[in-house]
Amino acid sequence: MDVVLLTLTVLSLAAAIGFGVLSWRVGREERERSIARIASLSTAMDPVSEGERVAVGSVFESRADRLRSRPMIKVGVGAAMALALVVGGIIGVRTGSAPAAPVDTVRSLPLELVSMRHQREGTTLKISGLVRNPSASSPVSGVTAVIVGFDQKGEFVASARAPIEFTPLAPGDESPFVVAVPNVPNVAKYRVSFRTADGAVVRHVDMRGQAQLLQAER
Repeated sequence: MDVVLLTLTVLSLAAAIGFGVLSWRVGREERERSIARIASLSTAMDPVSEGERVAVGSVFESRADRLRSRPMIKVGVGAAMALALVVGGIIGVRTGSAPAAPVDTVRSLPLELVSMRHQREGTTLKISGLVRNPSASSPVSGVTAVIVGFDQKGEFVASARAPIEFTPLAPGDESPFVVAVPNVPNVAKYRVSFRTADGAVVRHVDMRGQAQLLQAER
């Protein structure tokens, strides 16, 4: 395709140059005709003897007649216009069919929280679960699970975080996670979220269908 486009471009340039030369020649002939016209008019203005006639028809030849007598001019104009249209059409097709820049071609979907449970080890609360990256999403990496604990009044008690076990998480893959929150004997409920290494929130949906509540052990 590049060779064809280059060939058509060269032909278009050659046609334009040829048409320019042809236009220069026509202009030169016009100047010569103008000089001849002035000379003929000067001769016609001089006194002539009786019966003498001056032929002036060829001097005032119409422009349309001159163009009709030069069919190559019209052929050259038609060829140049045809080549310009062909080159323009090919460039337009190549531009329209060019692939777009591959920026975010795959939309990032929320992670899916498949399961989650908790257990106590003394005053430490350990939360484990399973998170899945949807098959229609893009790979994610550097994901960290964050647990925030609250007391019975809903007030903040403590938080902890830990990276998920598998990274990067490819589309359709699952990864377990385990987060231990130490020294929290009075935690009544907790909340889980996911973040990237720089702290940005990674959206997720709870596929379990219910919230996790934990009654404080006294």
